[in-house]
Amino acid sequence: MNRRTHHIHERFLRHIWSKQYLTAALSTSDGKSLIVFDVGRLNSDGGPDFRDAKIKINGVTYSGDVEIHRTVLEWLQHQHQEDPRYNKVILHVVLESAANDPPTIAHSGRQIPLLVLGRFLSESIQIIWQKAILDERAKNSETIPCFQQNLLVTPVMLDRWLAKLALERMELKLRRFEERLKQLARDQRHTLHEWRRPYGAIPREGEHDEIPSTLLELTPKDLSQKELWEQVLYEGMMEGLGYSKNREPFIRMARNVTLKELVKCHIALDDLDAMLFGVAGLLPNTSDIQERSARAYVRDLRKRWKRLRPNYRGELLHRADWQFFPTRPPNFPTIRLAAASALIKLFLEKDFFLRFIQILKSNGAENDMEQNLTTLFGIETHEFWNHHYHFDGAVSKRVRVLGGSRIREIIINTVLPVGMLYARIFKDTAVRQGALQIYRSLPAAENNSITRLMEKQLLKGRMPLMNVSRQQAVIQLYQYYCTENRCPDCELGAVIRP
Repeated sequence: MNRRTHHIHERFLRHIWSKQYLTAALSTSDGKSLIVFDVGRLNSDGGPDFRDAKIKINGVTYSGDVEIHRTVLEWLQHQHQEDPRYNKVILHVVLESAANDPPTIAHSGRQIPLLVLGRFLSESIQIIWQKAILDERAKNSETIPCFQQNLLVTPVMLDRWLAKLALERMELKLRRFEERLKQLARDQRHTLHEWRRPYGAIPREGEHDEIPSTLLELTPKDLSQKELWEQVLYEGMMEGLGYSKNREPFIRMARNVTLKELVKCHIALDDLDAMLFGVAGLLPNTSDIQERSARAYVRDLRKRWKRLRPNYRGELLHRADWQFFPTRPPNFPTIRLAAASALIKLFLEKDFFLRFIQILKSNGAENDMEQNLTTLFGIETHEFWNHHYHFDGAVSKRVRVLGGSRIREIIINTVLPVGMLYARIFKDTAVRQGALQIYRSLPAAENNSITRLMEKQLLKGRMPLMNVSRQQAVIQLYQYYCTENRCPDCELGAVIRP
């Protein structure tokens, strides 16, 4: 690695790729023509630098990931050739290469095409560096469109608009669960009813009656099946356990290890940990575990999973599907799966769905309803997880497998929207009022980059983000109005820019 390459950070190279500060005529290191249709989505987690890129090499279009390094050798130094997460890489991008550089080989054994940036820079490194600095400044100085004028809006008008936006955001969450509920109900009807035509009838080409509809008309009876509601709630809670880093694999787990299948197969509650960790692909080899108690626990899980595995027909995940870094230990997928196992027991043993509907229906004091709902999440895991975040390396401080902030997020994003959907479908005003009561009274969660920006550029000290619903409202305003330049559709914009 020469002096120039050594002092260039990979972050700068990612910026060059994302902005395509390159000449129009690109080619791979072996001389094949290269066209970039989509640079992909920057990945801030473990794995390749860009996801879902789209390129064409020698007339063939590829979709997949892009990995960026300063030199070809860094692929080997970072041991990507041993990591299955890099099997979808379709292009290895480096700043410089040497004649004796080895080929880039994925874990699957496939050779990955190479693009050497240094040969195709549109301008000198110094000029591109200056452009990158300007790009960064522009990003940091981002403001909402009405930043300079929104003091014209009265606090009363602002409060009224935010109240509408809070309901609008709840509606978006509700509709997502409604879509999933109806999908499950249709799947249920497809499995229970087979379309038939009268015996002996001869079909004529193009006759619409001969083509069964893919969107069956659902009846109230179809949507009243408790097991469907439980599955929708369970999937939403599993997604919440996944946090931002492991949301997708947790959803896949919930749709494979369904509550219905667990009941149908008579899975013992003591076997749930083995089932989840086995399906997740996260059971380590006992020989890899140093700690004696951990080794005994893993040995027991592997024994149980060996017995359960022949009866499991769903998808198996791989360790590469999960993100451990960069996440904090409380968000490791291992400790979250332990929590998932405990939550499943609430559905199978304590009728979680019915109990949460009864709490919303109770019309009690706000604090009591909130406390009762939070208490529902009181779970007990295997004692091993009292002092572990993963399978090896105990910690002295007692571990909370499901903290208060994560419970609040699940209540906001899953429990209340599902409750609101239940109230709408079954016209239960008591449940609706209870859900809205909790939504408006839950204390504010920890601020994020959007809420901090909106506090500074919109609220400007005129009102606090004192509860969750108001936080949700400013997020909705920013994501669906400010960033989309939908000022004419915004009640504030109509006043500021008549």
